[in-house]
Amino acid sequence: MNSFCRIAAIGGLSCAIAGFAPASAAAEADQSYSPWSHWYVGTGVGKGFGAKFKLNGQSVSFDDALQGATDKSSLVAANLVYGGIALSPSLLVGLSLSFVAQGGKIAGNDTHMQITNFFATATWFPAEKGFFVRGGAGPSSILIDNGTTSNTTGGFGLLVGAGYALQIAGNHNITFTADYSRQSYSGSSTKPDSSQFGAAYLGYMYRR
Repeated sequence: MNSFCRIAAIGGLSCAIAGFAPASAAAEADQSYSPWSHWYVGTGVGKGFGAKFKLNGQSVSFDDALQGATDKSSLVAANLVYGGIALSPSLLVGLSLSFVAQGGKIAGNDTHMQITNFFATATWFPAEKGFFVRGGAGPSSILIDNGTTSNTTGGFGLLVGAGYALQIAGNHNITFTADYSRQSYSGSSTKPDSSQFGAAYLGYMYRR
């Protein structure tokens, strides 16, 4: 009976040690998580919608501004490049350069309308992968070129968005993102007070 008790005690102690080891390893992994060794970078292109600006109290869409233009392009959006570090498996912070643009010709002259954002962004994955939400803020600018005059106005913008990162292999992800941003400028009689646009992107993200 004593031998049996000793064997049972040894077995129980062995199980406790075996269970403690993985738990300790996981705890050490959490404590040693270094944001600088976890980073991400990506890009995306897609369709813009609702691009407009307010000038002298009047809201003007890009389509209205290019009314009568020939060879008019569609409203193109690009999350040109973005990247940063992962503060945790769920939270990414970094920088993003995006724009929406449309152009054409009026009386033979090239015209171009563009809103550009250069934002600091934060992206949160509730389940550490898959669905995410993001927000951003930073400098913005709008270019209004009607073929005879060209004005660029700088300001400040805010962004909100959501999407999904589909892991395809290892650190490689295909992303689907929808964003909406608003911009504010120090307007005048010839420069806009504000602008806004939405965009839907298909993109790629490498997440280490």
